[in-house]
Amino acid sequence: MKKMKLALLGIIFVLGYTNLSYELIILRQLINFLGSNILITSIVMAFILMFMSVGYYWGSVIPFKKNPIRKINAKLLASLALWYAVSCQFDIISLFFVLLEGLKTPLIKTFLFSSIWLILPAIATGFVTASIGRIVHHMNQNYTGRFMAIDTLGSVLGSLLTTLLFMPLIGVSATVFSLVFLTAFTLLLSIHKKEKGWSLFVFVWIVFLSWTINVYFPSKNSPYLIKDDAISRVEIVPGNEENSKHMIINGSNSSKVAPYEEQMFPYIQFVNLFLKKLPMDKKYQILVLGAAGFTAGIDDEWNEYTFLDIEPKIKEIAEKHFLEKPLGKNKRFIAQDAYFYMLQNQKKYDIIFSDVYSSKQSIPMNFVTKDFFELLKKSLNPNGYLFINIITSPTFENTFSKRVDNTLRAVFSQYLSRQIIRDFKLNSEELNNVIYIYHHLPKDDMIYTLDKNSAMYGQF
Repeated sequence: MKKMKLALLGIIFVLGYTNLSYELIILRQLINFLGSNILITSIVMAFILMFMSVGYYWGSVIPFKKNPIRKINAKLLASLALWYAVSCQFDIISLFFVLLEGLKTPLIKTFLFSSIWLILPAIATGFVTASIGRIVHHMNQNYTGRFMAIDTLGSVLGSLLTTLLFMPLIGVSATVFSLVFLTAFTLLLSIHKKEKGWSLFVFVWIVFLSWTINVYFPSKNSPYLIKDDAISRVEIVPGNEENSKHMIINGSNSSKVAPYEEQMFPYIQFVNLFLKKLPMDKKYQILVLGAAGFTAGIDDEWNEYTFLDIEPKIKEIAEKHFLEKPLGKNKRFIAQDAYFYMLQNQKKYDIIFSDVYSSKQSIPMNFVTKDFFELLKKSLNPNGYLFINIITSPTFENTFSKRVDNTLRAVFSQYLSRQIIRDFKLNSEELNNVIYIYHHLPKDDMIYTLDKNSAMYGQF
């Protein structure tokens, strides 16, 4: 009886661990396709908690006398392990979002993803937890508190170890494998000793399958994958032109290097052309928020650059795999959240270039706020310039393009221009690089009227 009680509590501990670990892995993988957004996080959490409650209820009312609860739980645990192996696999998730390419709204994509991938594991986890809780309570009515404590402890460790230890050290794919291994191991704890042979066979088969699709195939089929952990997924992929490369971060084509400048991304060409026109009378202080491949000012060895990025290894990756050379002595890198840096920053810059994205067309929400833009303005020297890259509708066909424009003009009421970088279609929902340019000059509120009009003197 004591061994059985310990085995059941062990299952509860692992279920608490794997449930939180699964949730965090799913949120990490979704960054590659939907970005990091509190609404996406809330939808995922809501689906898991809501359908776990369904599982809790089902597990609390199912009559044990009519149902072989041990076999049901064993089958559910085996199904959970298989489901985790498939639903966390990057290429499978990628294929799913390719099928949803026509949908423009990330929230609808999140609801569809959650409806298909999250409901069944949540119900299964809730059912097994509730049914084991009933069994433990029947053995000892004083175990309710300990049962809940063990479940919570497993959840806490699942949260901490997944993000702070496993993802940074072994990567997302191997973390998925550890999740599947632990879940499959509960099958050995739940089954009757007469069926140990069958459960061991299933355990080995599930572990082998997970290792194959989560570890072996990704390492073989992703030769360009440099890093995949809790912070970012970085790939260096050859471009169409000879000796050109793309740096892909969280599924977004973030930077490109090529033998000829006209082969680089148009918006970087635009910014670099401006930088080349700076006079050589002094060394300008330039701040770049969102370092990516360090292509802003790539050939400038005169002015002083400060690059910021939340990915601490991006400089090492860029120098080794992307630029294939060290950054110039005039360029330094700071691994820090750009918003936090701007809050603390006391230095003034001549030029600030903001190019902050978490994935395809996804800007973390605090980087499109009035507060953030005011921090940027405050950090400009007199006569300084601010460049902000926004991927949005060039002709204001969506709400975001209108409201981000409103926000910018609320802060930069004068001397703000809007440059559409590439060719575009009128009345189209296609997105484009739009660069906002602000020149930090003293205010001039004078307007021309028929009564008072100094334009007669020409431009002066």
